[in-house]
Amino acid sequence: MNKITFKNHFLLSNDPESVLRGRKQGVTDFNVATSYPEKFVGLKGVTVFKRVLKPADVDYGALALTDLTDEKTVDAVADAVFCGDVKLIVAAGYSLDEIGLIDVKFHLSPIQYLHKLGLLEKCTVVGGVYLDRDDVDLMAQCGTSLILCPTCSMGYGFGMPHFKAYCKKLKVYFGSGDNRFNRNGCMITEARTMYLGSNCEMRSACSIDLETLFSCFASDMPDHAEELLFS
Repeated sequence: MNKITFKNHFLLSNDPESVLRGRKQGVTDFNVATSYPEKFVGLKGVTVFKRVLKPADVDYGALALTDLTDEKTVDAVADAVFCGDVKLIVAAGYSLDEIGLIDVKFHLSPIQYLHKLGLLEKCTVVGGVYLDRDDVDLMAQCGTSLILCPTCSMGYGFGMPHFKAYCKKLKVYFGSGDNRFNRNGCMITEARTMYLGSNCEMRSACSIDLETLFSCFASDMPDHAEELLFS
């Protein structure tokens, strides 16, 4: 029988110790977004994404764009993606403030803006607290995956991701974000937070089936999934 593995699909960190702490929580694979890729190169199970804060930061094979408001930076990312085989994670729809800034500037939602740029089908979206039906449909049409970071979204007061609605149409994954509210990057903690938040939103004691929940970060569902989630 194959060993069940856990993956943190979005860890925002400049400290390799965050990976080591995650390993102690049973996480074997990581997508790390960082301003210092050289610190993480060579770490087993780690896919490194360079965080793009200015146009010059696009000199890497995998990029994490965490701000859509600077047009020069966004254009540089688009050029890099269209001209080469570049992996891309984009933070979008993660807060009302961010949505408001994009709407004022471009009269579009962040997801619509990415679609207009031709980037939606070439990226994975992280954040996604505020996606309306049109956003979700666009992502589904483009085959765009979504990474939710429940402890960050809820801890920073951004809101609670509407997991129940998203997982019907999108492939959804979990990450721990910057670990502010989950210091060791424990994916069980992210799953538990999402489960409880969804139950609260849906007014149900079992709004999400455990197989769907574990599919967001685990290679398979453990036999003792409920015990693991609530121990």
